Amino acid sequence: MSNNNNISTIKFNVGGRHFEVSRALVDQHPDAMLGKLVSDAWQEDPEETVFIDRNGDTFAYVLDYLRYGSIDLPGKVPKSMFDRELDFYGINSVEGTVNQESLIQVIDSFHHAKTKHDMFFLAFEAHYQHGQKKESTSKYVRVDIGKDHKLYNNKCLSADEQKLFKRYLGTYFGLQVARQGHGYHAGGLTSYAKSPSAQGGFIVYREE
Repeated sequence: MSNNNNISTIKFNVGGRHFEVSRALVDQHPDAMLGKLVSDAWQEDPEETVFIDRNGDTFAYVLDYLRYGSIDLPGKVPKSMFDRELDFYGINSVEGTVNQESLIQVIDSFHHAKTKHDMFFLAFEAHYQHGQKKESTSKYVRVDIGKDHKLYNNKCLSADEQKLFKRYLGTYFGLQVARQGHGYHAGGLTSYAKSPSAQGGFIVYREE
């Protein structure tokens, strides 16, 4: 009979999903079901895959909980379901270590991702127009965002949007926004004036 203690990983088949887990992680929880499954008394062949008839997707979160001692569950995994799985595996959770991602967090995450997307494409548009319009007589190029442009939205960028836009503009395209007397109005998701029919726009340049 092979000695279980000589192997460094354990293979699990949980509801059709396959996992390979370090023996050290399992050994940290000898009283839990997983620890008993891979003990010498339960596992005659250390190379054999241990089958568990449970939800494999949820098992991945169970492993993360064992690894880190806490977890923030995505909205698609109900906390009640996760608690049920912990109970099945004989794992005691500490209060406050299992948290559920809220709808507000999901919305905030989506909004942040959309903002990053919009600001990058606004910077790319500035880069594109700079390349199309640049003349040797001046280093300044006006980027026009008309109301028929897909990035036009007739509002000024927030301070966070301006910061992100300028970072993308400088980091990826080597451009800067010129500050004029009218103040900083980066177009794309802004309007250059208050009127809904006005052209959005801003001036960019590259230091030679």
